[in-house]
Amino acid sequence: MGMKRVAEHWALANACEDERGYGIKVIVMASGLSRRFGSNKLTTDFQGRPLAGWVFEALKSADCAPGNVTVVWHDPDIAVLAESYGFNTCFNPSPEEGQAASIRLGLAASKEADAYMFLTADQPLLRGQTISGMLKSFPAGQGKIMLAAYRGNTGNPVIFDRKYKASLMQLKGDTGGKQIIRQYPEAVVGYEIAYAEELMDIDRAEDLAHLSKILNSDSDRR
Repeated sequence: MGMKRVAEHWALANACEDERGYGIKVIVMASGLSRRFGSNKLTTDFQGRPLAGWVFEALKSADCAPGNVTVVWHDPDIAVLAESYGFNTCFNPSPEEGQAASIRLGLAASKEADAYMFLTADQPLLRGQTISGMLKSFPAGQGKIMLAAYRGNTGNPVIFDRKYKASLMQLKGDTGGKQIIRQYPEAVVGYEIAYAEELMDIDRAEDLAHLSKILNSDSDRR
């Protein structure tokens, strides 16, 4: 490992966890019911691996410690896959409630942190560089909310300062953290990403076909 790579590794390690053991904890929401897809999309094969495996690989390539990652699951196959990466796992018994349940469970299962990154497991073109870049550049302790952004469009991942933990724990339904983002627009900062497709999630089978074409045409997006 070269000196530059060593420096980058330690910078990211410090972003993920500081000397108090705080830093930024990562929560993967992977317990949706996939109603529009027709079956569990996260276990569906996409280019040779389960769909959720693409996000897990991105987290691995981001070099953040597996112990700082919690995957909220409902399908046991997702728990097995997550644990194979060394991630913490948390069962969601009420996926029908929507994203709010995953947010609350993930926060409760995570250790104390300066901030929390949330991402979904159905964004197969999300890159490790994006995850690591957001973790390293987030201004912890300043009450900010950071969203991945591409030319004015925003989406996941999202990082919330610990200031918003109590509000996140009170969320209900399937709106996720959007209501908190709308409530504090002055706190929102964007992190510009390389490709618009990183923000795309999978809702229907045809979405997989569309992203396959993009992936096959540009290996840099892997």
